[in-house]
Amino acid sequence: MNWIKSLTFCAAMLTAAALLGDDALNQFNSAKTAFDSRQYESARVGFDAFLARFPTHANANEATFYLAESLMYLQQYSLAEAQFNRLVVNGLNDSFSRAALFRIAEIPYIQGQFNVAKPRLEDFVARLPHDANLQFVLYYLGDIAMRNSIPLEAEFYFEQVNRMFLEGERALDSSLGLAWAKNQLGKITEANAIYQQLMTSTNPAIVEQATYQYGVALFERGSFQEAINVLTDFQRRYPNSTYFADSLRVVARCRGRLNQFEEGLQVLAQLTSPTPDDMLMRVRFLYGLKRAQEAKAVLDQVQQIAGTLHRDEIAVLESVFLFEQSEWGRAIALLESVLVPQFDALNNRMVINYFSLPTPPGTKRLSDEAIFRASSLLTLAYARNGDSAKANALLNEMQGQAALSGNLRLTTICAETATQLANIGPVQPGRRPDSGGSIANRNDQQWTPGNQNTGNRTPALQTSGTDLERFWNAERLYRAGNFASAAQQLEQILSGFYNQIVVPPQYTIFYNITGAPGTMDENTFARACTLLALSRAQLGDFEQANAVLMTLSSRIRPNDTIQQEMLRETYDQLAVLAKGGTGTIASGSILSESEQRRLLRDANSLFRQQRYDQADARLAELIASNPAEAILAEALLVKSKTLYGLGWEQDGVNLLERIVNEFPSSAQYPEALWLLGLYYESGGDTFQSVEYFQILADRFQNFKHIDGALYFLAVDDLTNGNSRKGTTLLNQVYRNHRNGLYWSHAAWMLAHEAYKKRDYAQAERLIQEILRHPPDVAVLDRVLYLRGELALRRDDFQMAFLAFREVVQLTPDSPLSQHAMRNAQVAASRTVSVN
Repeated sequence: MNWIKSLTFCAAMLTAAALLGDDALNQFNSAKTAFDSRQYESARVGFDAFLARFPTHANANEATFYLAESLMYLQQYSLAEAQFNRLVVNGLNDSFSRAALFRIAEIPYIQGQFNVAKPRLEDFVARLPHDANLQFVLYYLGDIAMRNSIPLEAEFYFEQVNRMFLEGERALDSSLGLAWAKNQLGKITEANAIYQQLMTSTNPAIVEQATYQYGVALFERGSFQEAINVLTDFQRRYPNSTYFADSLRVVARCRGRLNQFEEGLQVLAQLTSPTPDDMLMRVRFLYGLKRAQEAKAVLDQVQQIAGTLHRDEIAVLESVFLFEQSEWGRAIALLESVLVPQFDALNNRMVINYFSLPTPPGTKRLSDEAIFRASSLLTLAYARNGDSAKANALLNEMQGQAALSGNLRLTTICAETATQLANIGPVQPGRRPDSGGSIANRNDQQWTPGNQNTGNRTPALQTSGTDLERFWNAERLYRAGNFASAAQQLEQILSGFYNQIVVPPQYTIFYNITGAPGTMDENTFARACTLLALSRAQLGDFEQANAVLMTLSSRIRPNDTIQQEMLRETYDQLAVLAKGGTGTIASGSILSESEQRRLLRDANSLFRQQRYDQADARLAELIASNPAEAILAEALLVKSKTLYGLGWEQDGVNLLERIVNEFPSSAQYPEALWLLGLYYESGGDTFQSVEYFQILADRFQNFKHIDGALYFLAVDDLTNGNSRKGTTLLNQVYRNHRNGLYWSHAAWMLAHEAYKKRDYAQAERLIQEILRHPPDVAVLDRVLYLRGELALRRDDFQMAFLAFREVVQLTPDSPLSQHAMRNAQVAASRTVSVN
């Protein structure tokens, strides 16, 4: 009977187990049904209860996964992550653990914790490079790169999505990101092609977003009118778009860049919920229209709602109104609270601490250009308030920082400030001068010998031995036909030298317009440059004459009609002089290939001997003979250089553009791109130059001047505030082109960027490396000057003294020399006091 009892017991146990198994399965299925029905709270309760009763059940992993998924949909991300972590702790052995790893990486991305998300996403790529969720991971990494303004990285990830998941869920979104990245990288043709493709998509939402982003891309390129056209059409087609308000903001910014302030105000008026940024834009537009009272009222409104984010920008705008109202003292106090200047009266030195102070949390930092404009206003406020010592010291510091950075925009602000400071004239302390209207409109005629119309200037102005007197002497020498002496005198005044190493050759001028008595103002400086060019042309050196004018054109403001006309007249005079010595030989005959090559060899030889007129004659005959394509492309390249040597640079540029358009497969194509880039760079047309340099960077990595193309692209990015991309390109030159012509320039800029970010150790390391290289003479002054600044930061006054003294000794003509001399004296006095 015992065995019967045992059998009965076993049967009972089996029946109970079966019933228990059915109960577990029913409970799991019930929770799963709730999940599939999107009843996520019921599903969460059901899966939680299932796991509590059956923790070792065969469906436990699946239940854990769907419990975590339910929590995801309920936006309880921390609880969901804890459940996902339970699935991956023992490895990635099934589909649930692999999906859990994806969710663990995705959760911080969803929450906007991108610094946490990025390493997790990168870990997912490394561990599961072929997983189905990879398209989302790559898209997220590209999006994070976009948010961090790293277009090179974004381009890589988005291209991977499009390559591996062409029909995937994220393909179109990745294409939008890819277009953005290529636009940021200057790959305009590729970006446009992607935008055009997306704007013809069958997906209406993608068409809408692509059209908006294309308009933004045009704005970022500087194509303001085209951006307005695209976005205005976008607003007509998509009046209910979520991008509608932002499109209005971009159009308003375009109007502002075009100085169409009234139209900009009309656009801003369409915003139903203007932000503090919108209101500050409105302030600037109203101020541009000289509607000061309205602008001030809007600014007061912004102050009440903006909090601390726009603190510095608001303060600077407020100081503008105080300045216009002749409230010099209040303007000074406000600007000093932002810039935190430190005046050393003993050594007459001013330091702008805003450059090195950390930005308070929750406050937007001013751009370098905004800092300089605020410093300019403070300089003029000091002068108006009778504190000429501080005004001159601050201007000197601005000029030193601008020269140190090599940023033409900052140098221009300094020149404008110097002119305005000179126009204010001497002011007695404690006495408020007559404002005489807007400072920008005061442009008294500069005193010249024999001219009794001194305006508001001091009649006792002396010119003996000054720049002005030497300029007038040079002009008398030129009129007397003594061109060599005139040129020599003008070169001494301008502190200029001719650099024949670079292509095209360049003329460097170090003259700094300060507005001090006896010095040249803007117009006299321009006249000195044109007179030097004409003197060189009269001596037969058209190449140098043209280089002088090219340098002058880069320093003339686009709206300065007087100097622009002066430049055009000088070019006309050069053309007359050049035609007197130029002849051409035309030939309609078809030459043999051997004869074509002979003419090409002769032309090259004559060009190297700088016998440009004879080289041009040979090339004209060769080109007229309809030579073979390979010979024609080379002939056009040599002729372009020859025309440049003759002073006909625009004709030379036309030939280079012909090579680019007609012979993209020729051996001369990369060099034509390079020369075009240099030409437009030297003329200040950076938008055009970047296009050519970018093609070189994309397609000709082994080109002999690729380091130069990368360097100029980096300079453009840094100038336009794209610090990450600019630094990346500089690092490419620094690491891969140590023997290139632009290595020292790139290393110097990296050192300066590190200095601006207060990474003094990195800046010091780079400076030491540059000095061991040794550096290009063009950056030696800045390298040594920065070495002195770094020494001052660590209170090593003896090293600072030696570094600043070297600037004076080794580069006496540098614009930094006078600043270095003053700083050397400061360092020497501190060395004595310390000892």
